[in-house]
Amino acid sequence: MSLLNTQQSSAPQQRGNVLIPLLLVIVLAGVLIWFVTRDDSPEQPQPVQEIAAPATDDEEDNGLVDEPAETVELGEPEVPETPTVAEPEVAEVEPEIELPSLNESSEEIRSRIEAEEQSIEPLRSEQLIRDAVVFVDNLRNGVVVRDAALIEGPQAKFRALEQDGKIYIDPRSYDRYNSIVDWFVSFDTEVMLTLMNDYEPLVREALAEIGYPDTDPETVILDAIEVLNATPSVGTVIELSDETVMYRYADPALEALPDAQKQMLRMGPDNIRRVKLKLEQLREALTAAS
Repeated sequence: MSLLNTQQSSAPQQRGNVLIPLLLVIVLAGVLIWFVTRDDSPEQPQPVQEIAAPATDDEEDNGLVDEPAETVELGEPEVPETPTVAEPEVAEVEPEIELPSLNESSEEIRSRIEAEEQSIEPLRSEQLIRDAVVFVDNLRNGVVVRDAALIEGPQAKFRALEQDGKIYIDPRSYDRYNSIVDWFVSFDTEVMLTLMNDYEPLVREALAEIGYPDTDPETVILDAIEVLNATPSVGTVIELSDETVMYRYADPALEALPDAQKQMLRMGPDNIRRVKLKLEQLREALTAAS
């Protein structure tokens, strides 16, 4: 299909403003939080006993000597040495990380990400944990909250094409998300899990602030991953409707999707595939560690 008459506009649901890409799931997921509960306390080692052999007299041979009997002198009876017991080896316990306050945690998290040779360039939030918790909690309900943005959205404008009286998403619009998706899929999963583990108390504190004092962070992120991975696979060309001020998907089935999934569709089929693969990798890592 040859699509003509290129025009610039906003994506479905909003003109002029681009919602934060679903990519934010990463910073919820790894760049900092989501602890998988597990028992890391070392097992107390059992004492190991080493029994020393009794000392022997080099000049004695089974109690017999070469001297005549009348010259034999009986010495003090030998007393076996007390067996020695080796000191138990106590495993070293790594000291717990002294966490900053929730208000002051973002700078430390950025420093740790950099120390692991992971890029922090896309991160913009001044309250990483709080924003991530709010964003992911809404995401698992299918909602995208721009105010809880952790990273910047694409700078290029959304493009639409018109042909034969119909409007379509310009496939070039999908490229706006390439650099963000590249960053997301390249982020080391092990680094994610380590950060999730270390900052779990702060994540729980942030969850309590929004009304979930007893909710496990793992549950929140797995729910969000499930919502995103349920985004349907569609082709490159998606028809839009401009019957209202905001563009909408012309296909009623796509328009009825949760906002989070409609946001996913804006990234294009290739980026969606790559993000889903990374989310599945993260889901498997979280599940295996639990």
